[in-house]
Amino acid sequence: MRKPTFPEGYADGAFAVGTACFSIVDTGRKELLGDASADRRITVRMYYPAGKAAVSGKERAVIFSDLKKAAIMKAYHIRKVRREDNLADYYENVPVAEGQTFPLILFSMGYNSYVESNTYLLCALASRGYIIASVGHAYEAVENDYEDGSADYFDKHINQIMYDRSLISTILAQNKLLKKKLSFQEALDRFEVFQNTYTSYIGNRVPEWEQDMLKALEAVKERYAAHLDLSRGVGASGHSLGGCLAYYLCRYHAEFCCGINIDGGLFGAYPDKPMTKPFCQISCTDNINVETRPFLQTTADTYQVIFSDMKHMGFTDAKFYIPFRMLSGKLDSQEMFRHLAYCHQTFFDKYLKGQDIGFDGLPSDKVSYRKIV
Repeated sequence: MRKPTFPEGYADGAFAVGTACFSIVDTGRKELLGDASADRRITVRMYYPAGKAAVSGKERAVIFSDLKKAAIMKAYHIRKVRREDNLADYYENVPVAEGQTFPLILFSMGYNSYVESNTYLLCALASRGYIIASVGHAYEAVENDYEDGSADYFDKHINQIMYDRSLISTILAQNKLLKKKLSFQEALDRFEVFQNTYTSYIGNRVPEWEQDMLKALEAVKERYAAHLDLSRGVGASGHSLGGCLAYYLCRYHAEFCCGINIDGGLFGAYPDKPMTKPFCQISCTDNINVETRPFLQTTADTYQVIFSDMKHMGFTDAKFYIPFRMLSGKLDSQEMFRHLAYCHQTFFDKYLKGQDIGFDGLPSDKVSYRKIV
């Protein structure tokens, strides 16, 4: 693994960043994947503001456990991960900063990704006064760690049932959809045909992930009750299918008051009533046609941010350690992160903290911002 170029000053807010992990057993749901013989499990990694004095002299926490590191190295064809490359600017199990409460954001990973996929971004938010719970989904991540020391891995059987037609015909249909220049409504209509014809499995997983997020929210509210400011509601964000979940949660659950989708196709079924909550859709130019739903049937502030010279995986921390531009895009990693962090901090400062600020974007010829509604 080449030495990564970390985002410059990614956790330079007023707070240090603490992290902690816990897992949940949902006794009300049987697992449908893996060996399908037990209750559904959920893993959560917390990122939260901590006092800077509380971390003085402490060692930074590792990003990946040994099991996860091995799984990611295999999945991404990485030969070596040095210890210094596996440290983030956060600290394990330090106290939450005292004297104030903080808004809560739930974050969901992408499909076949991992719960720490956007550690730099979530550390940046925590250092600026947010508590974030990043949720892992059993058997649909590269690897998940649990409190009892066990782990699960991506269920390879999914590869055999993910597509309703052949993989080749699915890819051809997807490419045809993505490359056309379409209006928002035309793109949504064609995407609906695509998901119902080729990828109904993915759409059917959305309600299962929804339940994971709601169980995680319940647990976080119990464990961190004294530190949460829920006066405006809960924010949601995620990458890929996790970004789809952010929109889904805002559409179906009153407690989620605003959200950001990082380049996620909007799989699943949605209510006919208008969206009433602020939302930001972040896209690379490749995927715009599968991400137009937020701009239709809404009465709330809605933004579109488009990244040029970017690929889907480049919106995660992988942008800093995967050298293959065909996977992460040509856009400079520092510029990518600067805009991604701006979108999150400014959007949530405005709609979750209630600050009277604009959402006008940063100057760039590679990233465009516009308000749709």
